[in-house]
Amino acid sequence: MSDVKVAVIFKSYEPLSAIQKYAAQTEASGYAGGFWIAEAYHWFRSYGLEARGCFTTLAAVAMATKKIPIGLGITSPYMRHPTIQASEAAGIDELSNGRFQMGIGVGKVGIEYLEYDIDVMKPVPVHQESIDIMRKVWSGEQYSYKGDFFESSMPAYDRKGDGLRTDIPIYVGATGPFMQRLAGRSSDGMLLAGLTSPKFVEYAIDNMKKGAEKAGRTLADDFPVGGVILAACSKDGAKAKGFTRSYTGTYIVNKLRNIKNDVILAGSGLPSEAWDPFREAIKNGTADNVAHLVTDEMQRKFTVISGTPDECAEITQELIDAGLNMPMLEVVGATEADNLETVRLFGEAVLPKLKPKR
Repeated sequence: MSDVKVAVIFKSYEPLSAIQKYAAQTEASGYAGGFWIAEAYHWFRSYGLEARGCFTTLAAVAMATKKIPIGLGITSPYMRHPTIQASEAAGIDELSNGRFQMGIGVGKVGIEYLEYDIDVMKPVPVHQESIDIMRKVWSGEQYSYKGDFFESSMPAYDRKGDGLRTDIPIYVGATGPFMQRLAGRSSDGMLLAGLTSPKFVEYAIDNMKKGAEKAGRTLADDFPVGGVILAACSKDGAKAKGFTRSYTGTYIVNKLRNIKNDVILAGSGLPSEAWDPFREAIKNGTADNVAHLVTDEMQRKFTVISGTPDECAEITQELIDAGLNMPMLEVVGATEADNLETVRLFGEAVLPKLKPKR
């Protein structure tokens, strides 16, 4: 496997048969970061895509692989009680023989369907309580917990005696500064959302370290920092850039309309007026058709990993040098064959060129 922990990630709207092929190719191609699933929501029907359950999808991944890590990046604690999250995660961890990594984050697009007041149930304490409860469940120790949002109690169970892990890693999906500080304070790894850039990676790591410092915690140099990066790799660079264009547009709209995080957009180095056509599309109800607004410059500024193998290697190395020690390739193509080509070609022609942070 490569010395650099690159991962592959797909959303759970892909057919399960395709997911298993992608996961098997990821393992065969030596991706040390493993294979991850991001929970998809029925909102994706707007794009002709159908969501599958993320834990069912992860079970399919576990059965298609034998050695690489498998991860969830992410699901939301607003959607399931922490004890349910913990039991689902424990099942996947057992099925995969201890290879699972749990990721939680707000998932703002998904929770729009739910009757939560996020201004009352603020993300940081909700995630902290979820982390606390999941860790208590996995420990197997008897506990009683009452927080501001969740409560739970369980008798003891000898998980270790059953050959089950008692310390499944928890990653926090962190878009804003307070969640990034939470990741440094309480998690086993931080995951950054789609559309990042070296500047945003540095910004997020700085916040993460502040959170760790305030908690009196020292993070290892290799503390996992992952980031979901759109990716398409082909010997035909223009074709690859075409694959990522519409997805880049969707991410830009999501940051403007839902996430409302100007730091991510500003991190690209492009002026605020660059996003005016996207704001206009949101206003006019045409936000689902903005691919034509996405330029090659925008994709390059956001370090979208698309192009020839040489171009993909250059872009990925920039992210690694900024501190992103686990780039997560959100592979997008027009067909299953395109996606398999990206996973295979990137593994064959890009991974060997990547070096740890210089």
